[in-house]
Amino acid sequence: MVGALGCGLMNFAKVLITGATGFIGSRLCEKLRLQYGQPYRALVRNFSSAARIARLGAEMVPGDLADGSGLDDALSGCDAVVHLAYGGARRAEQNLVAASRRANIKRFVHISSMAVHGPRPGPECTREETATIGRYNERYSDSKARAERIVQRAIAAGLPGVILRPTIVYGPYSPFVTQIVNSAKSGRLTLLDGGSGVCNAVYVDDVCDAIYTALHCDRALGKAFFVNADRTISWKEFNLTFANMISPPPRVGSIPAAEARAHWAAKKPSVKSNISAFARLIASSDFHDQLATVPALHTAMAWTKGGLKKILSADRVVAFQRAGSPRLGPVAHPSWPDRGRIVREDFHLEFSNERARRELGWKPAFDFSAGASLTCAWLDFAGMLRPATAHV
Repeated sequence: MVGALGCGLMNFAKVLITGATGFIGSRLCEKLRLQYGQPYRALVRNFSSAARIARLGAEMVPGDLADGSGLDDALSGCDAVVHLAYGGARRAEQNLVAASRRANIKRFVHISSMAVHGPRPGPECTREETATIGRYNERYSDSKARAERIVQRAIAAGLPGVILRPTIVYGPYSPFVTQIVNSAKSGRLTLLDGGSGVCNAVYVDDVCDAIYTALHCDRALGKAFFVNADRTISWKEFNLTFANMISPPPRVGSIPAAEARAHWAAKKPSVKSNISAFARLIASSDFHDQLATVPALHTAMAWTKGGLKKILSADRVVAFQRAGSPRLGPVAHPSWPDRGRIVREDFHLEFSNERARRELGWKPAFDFSAGASLTCAWLDFAGMLRPATAHV
């Protein structure tokens, strides 16, 4: 909820948004433009991913957190930052913090994640005052934890910052939701332990409201807050709510979480899997974007692509382009939940939003029923609830 700040209203000339083309970032840009009336600027690394915010007339500037290029220009005229980007680059946060200090930023809101507490945190992590951050040998958790520690150190050294840790964020465009829908359209959906795990779901608009509140609440400075709904649900409820939007609904099965973990642990990398992964990397548009930052490679790549288009048929060119695109269709073995689902759904802690309500002056406006209804309306509008086309 916005308006329950209770801690003074700061006015910002302009806010720089990193990660503006992502799931949460795009929705934040929409609300900044259409609801909050806050001027903002979007830092964009790949403009081909910016269609959703481009229609808002958003001010977009090029920049790359990984090498710091463009950050000083992007921050010129801005007095606040919302850092949503996740790219895994080890120097991303150092570069952004350093540039923010040079620009004398008045507020730095870092969007972290409950994942900083690891894939299987202890009960001490349900409240901010006792939660711990470590290293877990799990890529996403370790990356988010590393990024938050950098920001924590900067805040301790004087950066006027606030850290938010959203839980499981869902809503229109949510990858968690589209993954379930795509699995359901394949005809089968597998739950872990019958879906008995705890799902700390929070609607995306509530996260955006928390971000806006953190921008303006002086009392929040130097603190970290969980951003979670008032009531947790089971992963069975979360999965089946969206899966049953498909007609006919899928067959639903269950696999023990321990068995699913053992299944993936037994899948050691092979020569074939390494070759396939390398081929996907070579075809990836993100990989090409990174190579293109080197002038000599950019020229060579442009020459190579031009030459290939001359000698290959149009069908072959499209096939190469598709090889680097994310595949949103049914997975090859829908009976086995992927590693990401295992980490998320074999979870048994309820995170509290008490501190955010008490000290940030924020509270969620959407329960799961309301959020799921809005998400369903978007899924229907986007044509994602239509049955998969049969192939013969």
